[in-house]
Amino acid sequence: MKALWIALITSTMFVSMGLQAADVKVTWEEPNKYRDIQASDMHQGRFQEQLFAAFEDKFAALAAELPDDQTLSITVTDVVLAGLIEMRDLQGQPRQMRVIRPGYYPEMKLSYSLVDAEGNEIQSGEEHIRGRELPGQGRLESQQRRRGVELIEYEAAMLDRWFKNTFKSNGE
Repeated sequence: MKALWIALITSTMFVSMGLQAADVKVTWEEPNKYRDIQASDMHQGRFQEQLFAAFEDKFAALAAELPDDQTLSITVTDVVLAGLIEMRDLQGQPRQMRVIRPGYYPEMKLSYSLVDAEGNEIQSGEEHIRGRELPGQGRLESQQRRRGVELIEYEAAMLDRWFKNTFKSNGE
């Protein structure tokens, strides 16, 4: 009985999420050429996987504001994460940490296309977006950011602003 409830809840959540938002497709074009997606203190491959998943979740959350019969396709061509990787002494051991400082804003280059259910293009463009503010400037990355809870905290604020300015009339 418990398994039936879990299956029912899971399938209901999946259907609900699918009905309430536009589809979003994200393509990561040549990520080995991105200017800064450097991991601080974890394996680069694992970090990149978590980072891209966090960005994809963010794009999906933003697409929830678009009509559900639309598809947003995004091709990311460059990423610069907020902050800078530096060696720091943490409890007597040197570790690489991403330090958030003024002037080290996040950036992203991407192209996008928004189409309706029939495949007609509603809007498209190429963007070079840049964050303008860093809450908590001058601090080391937080434990939550390193664990992935807020992996793209500063980058998400940049994407929120871009989405609002780019699609403000489409989601209404």
